[in-house]
Amino acid sequence: MTPPLPSGALRALLAGPFAGRGDVPAALLAAAAASEDAEAARAALTHPACPAALRAETLRAASDGRLARLAEDAGPFAADGVIAELRRRTPEPPPMTAEPRDGRSAAWAVLVEADPERIPEAVFDAAVRLLPGPPAQHREGESVERWMREHRAARAAWRAMWLELLRRHRGRQRRLSALLEGSPAQTEIRHLLMDELVDSAEPELLTEVALADLAQFAGAVLTTRVCREIRAGLAREAARERFADELAALPDEARRLPEAYLGDLGLDMDRGAGAAAHWMASAAGGRWRTLLRGPAEGWPLSEEARVGLARRFAETAAEALALWEPEPGRPVGRVDQLRWVAVALGYLPSVEGPLRERLRALVADARRGRHLRRGSRKFDDALAVIERAVAEVPAAPEAVSPHELAHAPEGVLGDYLDRHAGDDALVEKALLSFALGRRGDFAAVLSRHSAPAEALPRLTLGLRRLLADGPGAEAWTRAALSAPGCAAETIRALPAWAAMSDASPEVTALVAAAIGDDPTAWERLAASPIGPEGPHAWRRLGDILDAARDATPWPKAPAA
Repeated sequence: MTPPLPSGALRALLAGPFAGRGDVPAALLAAAAASEDAEAARAALTHPACPAALRAETLRAASDGRLARLAEDAGPFAADGVIAELRRRTPEPPPMTAEPRDGRSAAWAVLVEADPERIPEAVFDAAVRLLPGPPAQHREGESVERWMREHRAARAAWRAMWLELLRRHRGRQRRLSALLEGSPAQTEIRHLLMDELVDSAEPELLTEVALADLAQFAGAVLTTRVCREIRAGLAREAARERFADELAALPDEARRLPEAYLGDLGLDMDRGAGAAAHWMASAAGGRWRTLLRGPAEGWPLSEEARVGLARRFAETAAEALALWEPEPGRPVGRVDQLRWVAVALGYLPSVEGPLRERLRALVADARRGRHLRRGSRKFDDALAVIERAVAEVPAAPEAVSPHELAHAPEGVLGDYLDRHAGDDALVEKALLSFALGRRGDFAAVLSRHSAPAEALPRLTLGLRRLLADGPGAEAWTRAALSAPGCAAETIRALPAWAAMSDASPEVTALVAAAIGDDPTAWERLAASPIGPEGPHAWRRLGDILDAARDATPWPKAPAA
C-alpha cells in the first residue's frame, strides 16, 4: 500500500494549488481528513470541496479531544459539522452529577481543550448550551439523605464547571451570561462574577450583574408579604388572586420564590415571612461579600464604583430591615442574621426614624438570642456595630445599663460621665461595659472613680454576678490588665482561663510565684477544671493556684 502523503504536504496542497477549487481529488481530501495531524484534517474539513459525508464521518470518528482540535478555526462548513456532531453526542443537556458517568462531554472538551481564541462563536454557543444543567431534583421514593449528599456534591461540581469556563473564556463572560438568559446557569454565572471573579470582571458587566442581582430582591419582598398574609389566615387561593398582578410584574427569576410559597409544596410560612431578611443575609455572606468588603485594589472596577454598588446594597438592606420582625420563640442567635445589617450600616449615611426603631428591635431580639445561645465572638462583634449605630445614653445614671454604655460613642460617654462627675456607681457601670464589647481607654475611665484601687478587685471578684453570667470574662481580663499597676489582688480575682490565656508578664509572674518549683503542683495546675466556656470560665485564678499548690479540692465557680 502506498503510504499517505506527509501531513505537511497535505496542508500545503489544500492551502496552495487546490485552495478554493471545486475539483480537489477525493483521495487527497480523504487522506487529509484521516491524518493524525489536526491541522491537515482541519484543512480538509474546512475546504469547500469537502463532501458533507466525509466531514460527518471524520467528525463522528474523532475522540472528544480531537473534535476540540478540529473545532479550532473551523470555517462555516466545518463549524456546522462540529455543531451537528456535538448535538449527536449530547442530544439534551443532562443534569449535573458530581462524577459524570462517561467523563466530561464533547461539548466540555471543545470549550476547555480548544484554544479559546480559535473557537468560532457558533461552536462556542452550541457547546455552552449542551453543558449539564443543575443537579436533578429529588425523585419520589429516593432516599432523601442520599439525594441531599449527592445533590450538594453535584452542585459544587456545577459551580466549579462554570467558574473554570468563565476563567478560560474571560473575553466571553458577557456572551456567556446573555446565552443563558433567565436560566439557573445565568444566576450561577452572575454570582461567580460578583465574588470569585470580581478582580477580573469587566467593570460595566460587573455593575450590570450586581444591579440585576439586587433587582431579584423584589421577589423576596413579595414572598414576605404573601407568607404573612397566609399565616394570618388568608387562603392560598385568595392570596394568588390578591397578589396576581404584583407577581406578574416581577422578572421571571424573581417570581420563582413567591410562586413556590403560593404553590402546593407545603413550604414553611414562618420561614417565608422572613424571606427579605434571609435574602439579604445570604447575599451578604455569599455573592456580595467581596464587593462589600473591598477595597477594589487591582480590580478593573474602580473603588468609587465599588462603593457605589455597596451603597445600593445598603439601601436595599434598609428595605429588608423595614420588613424585619422578631420570630416568636426564635430570637436572632446566628451571626449571619446580623452580619448583613452590620455591613450595610457602614454604607448608610445616617440611621434615623423608623429605621432606627427597627434596629433597636433587632438589637433587643439579638440580646435575647445571645443570652440563650451563648453567641460567638463574631456574633458579638456584629451586634456591637449595630448597638453603636443606635446608642443613646439615658439622662438618669440609675437607669443606664452597662450594655447601653458599651456601645455609646467615646465622646458621648465622656460627656455623660462629666455631667455626672463623682457618681462612682455610674463609673462602675462604665467599667463593666468594657466586658461587654466597649473599646477605648479603660484606665481613663477607672481614674474617674474615687477609689480605683478598691473598685477594680471588687468588681473583678463579683464579675460573673454583675454580668448576669453572660460573656465577658476575656474582655474584662484584657481591660483590667491594661490598668497601670494592676495589683496582685485584682489578678488573683481574674477568671483563671482568661488570665492564663492572656499570658501577660504580670499574670505569668504571679503564677510562677504561687506554684514555685513543685512539679506536683504544676501537674495539678495543668489538670485544673478551668476552660473557656460555662462555669469553668469563671473560676478565679487565685483560688485555682492555691488549690494546685496546697493539693486541696478544686474551688467551685463563683455564683452567677
